[in-house]
Amino acid sequence: MIVYTVQKLSANKLMREQGYLTGDIKYSMFPEAYKWMMEQMEKRLPNYIGEIPPIWVWERQVNRNEKAIFKKGTKGIILKLDIPEENILWSPFEVWHNILNEGPITFDEMEWEEFDKRGYLLHEIKETWERLFDMDWLASRPKEWAGNFDDEWMQGVTPKITMDQIVKVERFIAK
Repeated sequence: MIVYTVQKLSANKLMREQGYLTGDIKYSMFPEAYKWMMEQMEKRLPNYIGEIPPIWVWERQVNRNEKAIFKKGTKGIILKLDIPEENILWSPFEVWHNILNEGPITFDEMEWEEFDKRGYLLHEIKETWERLFDMDWLASRPKEWAGNFDDEWMQGVTPKITMDQIVKVERFIAK
């Protein structure tokens, strides 16, 4: 499956030296959410070993001129990759932010208000997070609550990128 990842130029050098690239939790802005995603990968990807931090990939082609990819002036690369689909765990980018913010993934406003009444207990909130991977359920939510389900913004995580998976490397300087 063709996917894309955006990395700093230094990651390309590291990948050429060691022959592969994995994620690194020390660079994560949300380490607890990152660890949760690793647990989900272990449950859902048959070839995943839980100690390997993932790399984020995109189904859509990334435009090097998009804002907020990196800080202005940062040298980066966009890797076009061919990765077996069974090695990618997909989730919607927008809904992932509920997890980053330690919020529940709710069907509608009524369910949200139930969490509000109970005081947003974290253990209850976490019970909703696996909904992130149920695309049919997410798409069935009321539009007035969840908006339009946009599968253009699907993000994936994969355990490792190897040199033989690279189809194309595009260098850029962030604007």
